[in-house]
Amino acid sequence: MKGLALAAALCSSMALSAPILEFNADTPSWSVLNDNVMGGVSSSRVQIKAGVLEFTGQVRLENNGGFASIRSNPGRYDLSRFSALRLRVKGDGKRYKFQLGTDQSSVTYRDEFDTVAGVWTIVTIPLASLRPTRFGRQLAGPALDPSKVTFFGFMIGNGRAEQFTLEVDWIEGL
Repeated sequence: MKGLALAAALCSSMALSAPILEFNADTPSWSVLNDNVMGGVSSSRVQIKAGVLEFTGQVRLENNGGFASIRSNPGRYDLSRFSALRLRVKGDGKRYKFQLGTDQSSVTYRDEFDTVAGVWTIVTIPLASLRPTRFGRQLAGPALDPSKVTFFGFMIGNGRAEQFTLEVDWIEGL
């Protein structure tokens, strides 16, 4: 009887999830935004290969640099029915930042997640854990309005010069 209840609970939680981004021909395009905007020399690239988003590059610290990031092109995403996002990722053992943007000028909402080198893992990011930032500095507010998301993003900036690779299979809402 316990097994049946557990199976029902798992099925009901799976039914509550909904795909938000899968990486195929209908996926919005992505663009690179590195520390070059402030004089840095980090480099990165983003591509979609075989249904997987690949974010790769080199973080460099010269000229006060130290980050690389990508963003989806602007769109409209109403995430208000979700309390969290779940991502299937494969990384290189490094820590990455996940971010959402809204129509609020230059404010992004970020949280961090760790990867396991060479292993696909599921990362859950509660929307309540996303903190407002502007130009990399945490702000006291405003709070994220999940009904007004305009882009998704990934960033690496660990204060180290390093090569990196992050793959993302999908993003879904919970």
